[in-house]
Amino acid sequence: MTSTDQDAFDNTINDASFLQRIVELNLTDPRAQDRIIYPLSVICSIVILARICNCNDAREQRLFWLEKLPWLKENFYGLSDDVPSEQTLRRVVSILNTNETVNFLTNYFANHRELSEKPLGSVPLKEREVIAADGQNINATRSSKNGNDARKDSGIDIVSLHSSTYGITLSQRTVDKKNHEAEVILDMIKALNLRNAILTWDAINTRPYTVKAVVDANADFLVCLKDNQGNLIDDVKTGFQFYDIDQYPGESVSSTMVFEAHGRKEGKEIAILDAKYALSKEMRKKWPDVNSVIRVRTTRIYKNSNTIVENEDRFYISSLVIDGLDQEFADTMLKIILQRWKVESMHWVLDVVFEQDQLPLRNRDYINNSTIYTKMAFNILSYIRDNIPYHYNKPWSFKTLRMLAQKDDYGFKFMKAFFTRDMSELENDEGLIGIVYKEAEPTGNDIPDNLKENGFEASINDDTPLGKFARGRHKIKAKRT
Repeated sequence: MTSTDQDAFDNTINDASFLQRIVELNLTDPRAQDRIIYPLSVICSIVILARICNCNDAREQRLFWLEKLPWLKENFYGLSDDVPSEQTLRRVVSILNTNETVNFLTNYFANHRELSEKPLGSVPLKEREVIAADGQNINATRSSKNGNDARKDSGIDIVSLHSSTYGITLSQRTVDKKNHEAEVILDMIKALNLRNAILTWDAINTRPYTVKAVVDANADFLVCLKDNQGNLIDDVKTGFQFYDIDQYPGESVSSTMVFEAHGRKEGKEIAILDAKYALSKEMRKKWPDVNSVIRVRTTRIYKNSNTIVENEDRFYISSLVIDGLDQEFADTMLKIILQRWKVESMHWVLDVVFEQDQLPLRNRDYINNSTIYTKMAFNILSYIRDNIPYHYNKPWSFKTLRMLAQKDDYGFKFMKAFFTRDMSELENDEGLIGIVYKEAEPTGNDIPDNLKENGFEASINDDTPLGKFARGRHKIKAKRT
């Protein structure tokens, strides 16, 4: 964003039409100017707003336009009583320059990354931004003579860089085949400010030139390693064989975490070795940016049988140097690895909540631009989700927020809060106070100040299964003092 663009943005941010202004500054309208009925700034702004408000396709967006027309006319300039058809909305989205829409996403809808502005090396490891690169296949783009057979035509993949730390998508590219992901990841790395970030991705993209590009961008990598790296993973496995028998000569750190969920207990043991001693001279020469190698051993136990049902080792390489003085270094590295899976949660939300997997067209430009608009709406709602109180100790679902955005002008207020980073307008809204900012309702575990426990409930221990059942499922019996 140039200084002129930033000044124009700052001057209009408090205006109800600020989104139109930044569209005009960043997107070129390829249509014949003397034949335009619906300005590009109007269409793009309302499409983004409609996607926030649970309208996924062109038909729903047109109905949203019709329903909200009186309010839209009050808040958007250049808006007439005419409403474009579904075909017009699809056409405008498909003819936009895809490079401009990607830059629009990056410059205005992924601009909440304060860590990337701090001096290099000034951010502690546990606070650094974790960015995951991953591809997502659009099922509706698959085609073959026998129907949707992925083995014959895998369709189009959308490769995204997703900030697990901020919960937003930074950039994306479209590719036809899975093995082309590394090239587009390289393009995105070169185009973004990744200072102080840690990048993660699947093993298929772990190549010497991709990890070098990360280091050249003043960032670090912690990436998967599998058999497709051949001799490299053989060296890593050999290093851990010596580690297991206490004959590894270099520095190492380790840690263990245990998780319980879905009727099973899962233990993760991480061990980190100095690559100087774990890799051969040949591998260190080929992979000079690798400073540490990592193994995560996962053990899963079902609670009802108390037997080990699965034992799995996964291997990683990283440019991060082992810090033996940091007692939490191994724990932090394991948390970074686990954060990589947040991109899968993002994919699920896009597929299921935003219905991205059901795109009705196969035009490549439409798919690319349409998914970018979806990610713009996702980034806005993700920011709101992270900055409002939890609902019963859990984050609000994207589905609920989209339904809430349809009421009155909450969708527009969500956008405004995102761009201004100011939640005060939402916090002072009487309707939202009663829905979002209300005090938590009392549960069966709460004891009013003027009541005292007596009887059966006072005689059991809360930590026992019986106590948890009594406290969680029944109101505490008490009488007034």
